[in-house]
Amino acid sequence: MDYLTDETTINYPVLNDCWNRIGVMGDRSCGELKAVIHCRNCAVYSTAGRSLFERSAPTDYLKEWTDVLADTSTEQADSGQGAIVRSTDAISIMIFRLGQELLALPVRVLQEVTHPCVIHTLPHRSNHLFLGLVNIRGETLLCASLGSLLGLESVETRPPKANPLNLKRMVVAGREENRWVFPVDEVHGIYRFHLNELKETPVVISKATEAYTKGVINWQDKKVNYLDSDLLFYTLNRRIL
Repeated sequence: MDYLTDETTINYPVLNDCWNRIGVMGDRSCGELKAVIHCRNCAVYSTAGRSLFERSAPTDYLKEWTDVLADTSTEQADSGQGAIVRSTDAISIMIFRLGQELLALPVRVLQEVTHPCVIHTLPHRSNHLFLGLVNIRGETLLCASLGSLLGLESVETRPPKANPLNLKRMVVAGREENRWVFPVDEVHGIYRFHLNELKETPVVISKATEAYTKGVINWQDKKVNYLDSDLLFYTLNRRIL
């Protein structure tokens, strides 16, 4: 992604980089050095660092990176060169856990992962599948139970050695005009796989989970069901809306 084009100019903040002139990387004539020893201990240096992190992102920065991660091509570092090589036989997925089951959705439908929010039930509408409404950044979205849709057994206890930093999360997925919120037990992150690693679902399995599974991926010696997002959202719209 090249943000600097003939039509686009990014105005970065002007920094007071005194450390390059009179600090430890300059002629060391700064009178504050006797007290702070090194420029990294100075308030001016800290303020300059914070301003870099607080500056506005380039236009369409978030959208462009979302498109990159959602792209079906793969980005790989060329051996020794650091170049980006694209391959058309790869997928980007987000792996998460519901009960004892590991599931995955394509990154292209992923909108956000957030901490658990209050679910507001609706009289005579909320049930085991449609949980209610959730406020995500000021926007009211429909909340559904993937576990109920997939026919997963409810498991209250977390598997041993689970990462305590992940805990429960809410996943916002779908398209702008059709977004859903799903409570999940744990989010493992985003990974990329070659399509040849996607194995067919065994035909002998008839669970609801497998009906929504496009294939199975082996991740850390565990089976991950790669969900059919199109079928998933189609079913939710048909059964709830």
